[in-house]
Amino acid sequence: MSPSRPKDAGIPPTTHTALIKDPVSMWEKLVWDVEVFRDIQCSYPDERQPLAYAAINVSIASWSLGQWVQSAKKRAARDKREEFSDTLFWANLHQMIPEQAMCDAIANTSKHSRYEARDWQGGEVRIDWVEGNEDVPSGWQFSHVHSGTNVAKLAQNTFQSLCNNWWRYLVAHGHTEDELRTPRFLNNKIARIFGDRPLEVGEAKG
Repeated sequence: MSPSRPKDAGIPPTTHTALIKDPVSMWEKLVWDVEVFRDIQCSYPDERQPLAYAAINVSIASWSLGQWVQSAKKRAARDKREEFSDTLFWANLHQMIPEQAMCDAIANTSKHSRYEARDWQGGEVRIDWVEGNEDVPSGWQFSHVHSGTNVAKLAQNTFQSLCNNWWRYLVAHGHTEDELRTPRFLNNKIARIFGDRPLEVGEAKG
C-alpha cells in the first residue's frame, strides 16, 4: 500500500524547486527546455540521444505547466466557492494551446512507461537523417507528425509556438499582466552573444 498523500501544510513549492513558485516561473522553465532543445538541434545535430531526450523534457515541462495552472485555478475556484470542471479546463487549454495535447501524450508515455495517446491520437515523433548542403550540415532532424497527415513538422518551430501560445494563455487567464516576457537567462544569453547589455548575474540579480 502506498503512503497516504499528506494535506497541504502551507510549505512553499520552492522548498523543492528552488525557483519555481507559480505558473509564470514554470513557463520560464519551459522556455529553458526549449532553448536547450534548440541549441542541440542547431549545434549538435549529428547526435540522436541528446535531441530525443531534450524533446521529451520540453513535453514534460509543458505538462507540468498545465498542472501548475490547473492547481492555481482550482484553488481560486475553491476560495470563491465556485465549481471547477477538469474537463472544461483541459478543453479550453487545448483549444488555446494546440501543441499541449501532443506534449501531454508524450509526457504521460514517458512517465508511465507505456504508450498513452490521450488527446493526441495517431500522432508520432520522428528523428530523420537529413543530408546537408553548403549552408546546413547533415544531421538528425526531430519532428512531429499529427494524425491524418504524413507531413512532419519541425519540433523547433512547434516548440516555439508552444511557448508563445502558453504565454498568451497565461495573460488571457490573469496569471500575468505582461504582454511579452523574456526570462533572465535568455536575456543573459543574448547579451553574451551580442555584448550589447550588462549581464544580470551575481548575488543581487542571479
